[in-house]
Amino acid sequence: MVERSVWYSLPEEVAERIFSYLPIASVLRCRCVCRSWNSLLNSRSFLELWGRVSPRDFFFLVYHNSQLVAAYSPSSGRWNNLPIFDRCSLDPGRVLLLASSGGLLCFRNRNSDYPTLIVCNPVTGTSRVLPEMLRVRYIDIVGMVADKASNSYRVLVTGTTEPTSNESITEVYDSRVEGWIHHGFSKLDFLQVWYEVHAIWQNGSFYCLATPVNTARGYRFICYNLERRQWLDLNVKMPSSDIRSPSLVVCGDKMLLTGKIVVDYFIRSICIWELNWGNLKWVRVGEMPEDELTKIMSPYSVLLQCQGLNDLMCFSTHRGWQSIIYDLSERRWQWLPENDAYEKNHTVAMGRNSLVGLPYEPSLSAKV
Repeated sequence: MVERSVWYSLPEEVAERIFSYLPIASVLRCRCVCRSWNSLLNSRSFLELWGRVSPRDFFFLVYHNSQLVAAYSPSSGRWNNLPIFDRCSLDPGRVLLLASSGGLLCFRNRNSDYPTLIVCNPVTGTSRVLPEMLRVRYIDIVGMVADKASNSYRVLVTGTTEPTSNESITEVYDSRVEGWIHHGFSKLDFLQVWYEVHAIWQNGSFYCLATPVNTARGYRFICYNLERRQWLDLNVKMPSSDIRSPSLVVCGDKMLLTGKIVVDYFIRSICIWELNWGNLKWVRVGEMPEDELTKIMSPYSVLLQCQGLNDLMCFSTHRGWQSIIYDLSERRWQWLPENDAYEKNHTVAMGRNSLVGLPYEPSLSAKV
């Protein structure tokens, strides 16, 4: 065991290099050892170094109760029940978790006359209530993307001034200027949606599946190019008319679609499709085996949600605490273990708003 005097005789840059290889939980514990370590591990130079070389870990945020968010770590194979709401000083009964990017989480207040968005870093315990949007009062589409290089983030919002308005407004919050930027008005029919849609980010654009109010075409695969400030309907036909609970998922450079196929009020299959960007068609790349499908034992109306990161996709339902991971590279399905904190209630159905369905990569340095 290294003597205490040796640690204190190390040059600061050497100590920083050693600490930078620790996982985030170990860094937080080391900050509590003494004042000098706390100062070192909060310094800008250390945080920048840690962000470059530390072992990367991420969680699937699956569901939450009134206190904790159930987060599964694929690397450790364990559940971590995170006090995210407490760390962000938020009341879980009054906010909805909407988006995650670069170690930051974005929340929206519930049941209020006008929407308020809050961005927080649960690791550092810092949060920011975003200023009032310029014109949007009713949100239809929301998404967030963080830029690690500049330690900044942007939040996309598209909505209207009134519930009955047919004119959509797009605004973007940019943390670099600490304010909202008006991106434009539009009367495109596919932006008039039935319910709030969460957009995901890939290669310079936000993507989402929208169900327009005034058309009978069903789900529309749409995107927003942030630099061009332009919404587009990509005119990609859904692979089946029987898809229910579809989810868009980005895994590496792949754009994936998941959903359940319902026939005669029964779930016949749960499938994964990858978008062929060349011809803009969905190609089936995976399907849940029959043995696994029968274990779900859920009615056709059950909400199915999917999230993904790297080569892993996590499927969850709001009936019970069932979650299963699919590994794209190994083409393998694996049920998640029981979460001890919820074991007594695993037969109780969650409310749909209790499902989270977001990947989360903790960060010591992400600024709100």
